[in-house]
Amino acid sequence: MSQARQPLSIALMALFFLLLLSALGRADGWKLEFDSRKLPSLSYAENGAMMFQLGCGRAFGLHAKYPGTAKKAGKASIAIGRVRARVTLHGEFEEPEGADQTSFVQWDLGFSRQDPELFGKRWQKAQSRLLDVIERADPLIISQGPNSYRLPRIDAANWRSAIEKCGGA
Repeated sequence: MSQARQPLSIALMALFFLLLLSALGRADGWKLEFDSRKLPSLSYAENGAMMFQLGCGRAFGLHAKYPGTAKKAGKASIAIGRVRARVTLHGEFEEPEGADQTSFVQWDLGFSRQDPELFGKRWQKAQSRLLDVIERADPLIISQGPNSYRLPRIDAANWRSAIEKCGGA
């Protein structure tokens, strides 16, 4: 390679690595995304692995990394929130898919699909309480007994108004 092309090659390689690092960095943190039906999903990823996801489609779902030793199946509960306010969620263990770390799932805020209150006033009150606690948490603490982990404050723009539309609210 000629002496004249060497600085250009080095500059192009440096630019490529900066762009690559920038793209990788965007994969982590809080993201609000919409599917093809314009339904929202708020997620948090760390080191490329999903740690938390809240969204809706056919159901209102919350997936989180279980803060203790996760089982492959069965009932489970976690507390989510901040030091002074939290919500306890009763759900189930799920097996993580791929690089995802989520091993806890709760559907429809614990309401059964046959419950006439599903997406009604009582459901909307439960949704609002959960979103209030999540929105004010800095950091967001997910715990079960003595085990816990912390996620940074949610910094995805307009996430709450998008998620509030889940369930016809």
